Amino acid sequence: MTPSPSSAAPSGRFVRRLGPHHFAYLRACAEGLDLADCARRYLGIEHGHEARTAHQEAVDAVRAVARRQGDTAWRLVGLTIRAPQGTPRPSLDAFAQQHGLDGFSESEVLKLYTEAFPLDRQAARGQRLRERQLTLLRRLEGLAAETPQPTDLVAGWFDEALAAKLVTAGLLTLGALNARISAGGRWFAALPAVGIAKARRIERHLTTLLPRETQPTKPLFALSATPALFGAPSPARASHASGAQTDGAPSDLVVQEVTSAALARPLLNVNSDLEAVQSWIQARAGSLATARVYQRDAHRLLLWLQYECRGATLAQMSVSDCGAFMAFLQHIPPRWISRARAAPGTPGWAPFRGQLSHGSCRQSITIIASLFAWLQSAQYLSANPWVLVNQLTGDDPGKKMLDTKAFSEAAMLEVLRFVDVQAPSPSTARIRFTLLFVEAVGLRSAELLSATLGDLRMEPEGWVMQVRGKGSKNRLAAVPGQALAALQEYLAVRGLGSVQEAPPEAPLLASSLDPMEPVGYQALYEHVKGWLAKAVRASNLPANERDRLAGATTHWLRHTFGTRAIARQVPLDVIQAQMGHASIQTTTAIYGRAPIQRRVDELGKAFG
Repeated sequence: MTPSPSSAAPSGRFVRRLGPHHFAYLRACAEGLDLADCARRYLGIEHGHEARTAHQEAVDAVRAVARRQGDTAWRLVGLTIRAPQGTPRPSLDAFAQQHGLDGFSESEVLKLYTEAFPLDRQAARGQRLRERQLTLLRRLEGLAAETPQPTDLVAGWFDEALAAKLVTAGLLTLGALNARISAGGRWFAALPAVGIAKARRIERHLTTLLPRETQPTKPLFALSATPALFGAPSPARASHASGAQTDGAPSDLVVQEVTSAALARPLLNVNSDLEAVQSWIQARAGSLATARVYQRDAHRLLLWLQYECRGATLAQMSVSDCGAFMAFLQHIPPRWISRARAAPGTPGWAPFRGQLSHGSCRQSITIIASLFAWLQSAQYLSANPWVLVNQLTGDDPGKKMLDTKAFSEAAMLEVLRFVDVQAPSPSTARIRFTLLFVEAVGLRSAELLSATLGDLRMEPEGWVMQVRGKGSKNRLAAVPGQALAALQEYLAVRGLGSVQEAPPEAPLLASSLDPMEPVGYQALYEHVKGWLAKAVRASNLPANERDRLAGATTHWLRHTFGTRAIARQVPLDVIQAQMGHASIQTTTAIYGRAPIQRRVDELGKAFG
């Protein structure tokens, strides 16, 4: 019988709340099970040093309960009772099987077992102490154990360091944490030093705390083809649609009189709303990126009609349905949200990854209204309810005017300083190039990803880059000295030599594993966002500046270009042409500070 680590001086830390899992943990320890295994199973703790600390806290807290009750046996809590070393004893079942006692009662087998393996005094005393220990723990559990509730603060149920990370990420209660985890995906991305393995332990521990918290069952979101307004296509049209071919010119060509009914036939060869939407996308989307956005928003509407409107069709949408869908977009129900990495139409997938921003909601409404206008023009719909709806959503009340989501010069210097002190690697070289190049050129993410070295060329005016921009429009972007120097350095790290020597088919931005392999949007997004988040956390920037930059993404670098160009007196028309804005009004609306400056100056003269 030896004292456990709990016999040492109290650690000064305490378990804020005691749950049934703490007492289950202490009972398992009392039974002689390994402390680390018990901590992993009942407390959600993996590492040995954390297990020892958690053990001490649990023991101190339960002993304090016993002392407050005036129980003189409080020292039994956490006491490790060692079994005496001796001849190994078989289990009761093994003993019965070994001696052919299958027909004997349990009491008879137990009596024979005790005669064969009598307990010595030390073992008997240890067994009595263990039974007293377990009885004490069961009694104290009835007095002190609390059942965790979704409204409980995480600080009461997680260790101090982890609770601080959860609170910083806005996860104040067990219910909030449960909801975030239920949404799926990388819910732990905002928690510093928490990876997939630690996140899974947090999830398992939360399941221990809230065993009765069942997640709402999400519907299996999958589109079913809805019937079109017009019936099945004519045999000739069906034959054409199926790709049927003849072995030459038709032998029996019949010239039929064109009737008024024939003139009124629909312009679309479709049999469902889903096919009509696909025709619209093919006809109107000028690029793959636009097609994806159109498909996403249109499919969300079709799913809404299918699951919230009992399978209504596009033709059955009324003015009130339009208003209901707008309200739906502004407040997405939880069952429609999932961050799980699942393919559309499979279990775990949902149409939304979170609540829509004000701008995303407005864009979605504009796209849907455009869809209905086109379908009416194509004679697929006889009426368009969206023309009777006020589609204006107003401005985002949470958006600060003149805040362009850009890095200040001081913030950019801090980020670059952080990158420069890291160990050299392909990842470090890529983030440094991305920061310096986009800040000086102002490309969109899609433009950066699709560019190759062959798009750059030296003209009499200087280095330029041909860009395939939004709406599949080509433009020439100037490549200033900062961008060119960053590119030369990046190419050297990739082993491609200078811009003039490198293969023209090489991607401008490459995989960290293969200098000739391009990267995708998601990889770029996570790469830049991860580096920026680490750099901002490690910076000496003011707290409010760090908070503002916490969610910075690749697009912030484009805004940084526009903001920096305005601050350095670059004319608005030059910025418009470089960034590929459709009109100078767009550039002025985002970056133009001259009107507000004039207003401040003139009113300052009048009112001091």
